[in-house]
This record gives sequence, C-alpha cells and structure tokens, in this order.
Amino acid sequence: MSDDIFEESTDNIILPEDENPLRNEIKTSTAIKLNFSGVATELKKSHAKTKLFTIEDMVCDDDGLIHSGFVFSAANYAALASINEQYCVTINARINFLGAIRLGDVVEFEAQAYFDDSRKRDARVIGKVRDIKVFEGTFSLVVLEEHIFLAQQKNIQKEAAIRRAKDKAQ
Repeated sequence: MSDDIFEESTDNIILPEDENPLRNEIKTSTAIKLNFSGVATELKKSHAKTKLFTIEDMVCDDDGLIHSGFVFSAANYAALASINEQYCVTINARINFLGAIRLGDVVEFEAQAYFDDSRKRDARVIGKVRDIKVFEGTFSLVVLEEHIFLAQQKNIQKEAAIRRAKDKAQ
C-alpha cells in the first residue's frame, strides 16, 4: 500500500523558523521555542489555532514515533494562546491521546477558551493530523496579575510574616 495518500501539500505552510506574523500578537509564553511547541496560525478572542511540525528531535524510537510529551506541550501552548494573557499558567489538564504521531506529521491544534470573565479558565483543545483526531483535552489555566515567581515570592513573604507574628505572640 502506498503512503502517498498521506502526503500533504506544503503550500501555504508557515514553518516555525519562518517569520510568523502572529508572533507579535501573542502575549503568552513569548520565549517559547516554536519548533517544539508549534506556531500560531489563527488568533482570536478565546480561540487559537496552531500547528506542530514534527522534527527529528521529537522522535522516541527507531520507527519515527513522536514522544507524547511534545504533543502535550504543543496542545498546552494552543490552550495558552487561546487565552492570550501575559501571566497565564496551566494548573490542570485532562487529556487523551487518540492516535500515534510520526516524524513528518503536522499536528493542527484548535483551542477554545471558556469563562472569559474569570481568572480561572478552561480551554478545550483538539489536535488533528490530516483531519484525523489524534488528541483531545481540557486545560485549566489561571490568569495572574504578575509573573508566577513574583506571586510565589510575595506569598512566601506573607506566610513568613504570619509565622513571625505567631511566634512573637507566643
């Protein structure tokens, strides 16, 4: 059986290393490596589409199987892009891998975010290769007012002040 039925046209594909006009519109994860997490192809309020171009560095066996961690990372990036806030972090994910991905596959992710008026939001992500669903998941994310490291530091300082006050009172 010939594999040519799986050949995909490379016309109009934006490769991660190419100039991506949406890159300047994305507020989240601005330093992320596009070759490992995908590239945004569509960005709207509460919605994003991304593409993951599989590369040799993602392969985990001699048959060209792509390690699922790269697929998860790319799906998470799509979820973050759908919210598109500077200080947004993932706190939970419920996912299903529905098909194996091989070297050379292009995985197209579509993410739809919910609960726009809340700090805690969910994003539903579907991943497809040649219109075949290979991934689905729901990511829970939190939008913060500042970088998570700064927020953690402030929380540690607050907890320490409370402990000192309790120790002093005793």
